[in-house]
Amino acid sequence: MSPAYLPTPEAPGRILVVDDQRDNLRVLSLELKRHPFLLTCVDSAREALERGAEETFEGILMDVSLPEMDGIEVCRRLRQSGRNQRTPLIFLSAMRVGEDWITQGLEAGGMDYLTKPYSFPELLAKLRMMVRLSRQNEALMAGERQRALLEVAGGAAHELSQPLASAQILADQLAKQNAPATAEQIQQLRSFLGQTAGILHQIQHLQSYVTKPYATGQILDIAQSSGGEGGPDPSRS
Repeated sequence: MSPAYLPTPEAPGRILVVDDQRDNLRVLSLELKRHPFLLTCVDSAREALERGAEETFEGILMDVSLPEMDGIEVCRRLRQSGRNQRTPLIFLSAMRVGEDWITQGLEAGGMDYLTKPYSFPELLAKLRMMVRLSRQNEALMAGERQRALLEVAGGAAHELSQPLASAQILADQLAKQNAPATAEQIQQLRSFLGQTAGILHQIQHLQSYVTKPYATGQILDIAQSSGGEGGPDPSRS
């Protein structure tokens, strides 16, 4: 387990705990007081959904038996939209292993479960595992975002290079010649600038993310990604 992704006192794991029994929340808070976790404890499904919409957590402990809406349905709703669609979630239940809630919970988006009473070392290990998975996923997504930005920059530079270079050459010619610019030269310059403006318009109206091979990597296909002629090719996105 890489130390870089584990909770520390400087970067505690952010955990949402949902249990309608406030005594359970107090006990859990006391148990974890000396460990690097920042707990947000709520005692209702409504509060769980509200906090889940407001804040991104690195792990969720979800009691199955909640009065107004069971924890499995809360999990489904968290997975549908919002900040915690991918947050690792572990169900807690006093029901014995083998009940239908286990299958239903995993199908709803939970990754694991604990039955009460659970051992504290097991709970601690699962909390650390959730934080590690969240941080690894965030690091992966950051890498993907960086790659996408490089591809966008590469695509923009590639598409803009030809009309800008042509405009620069023509501008140099105009600066060196003694006679005023001809109507043809002015039309050429307008054409090059028009091409540049068209590419910038496409960049501003990107609708998808389609790449194409370039040198040893990939760059954004601006025409395809902006809904240009032929439309996006899903197989290349």
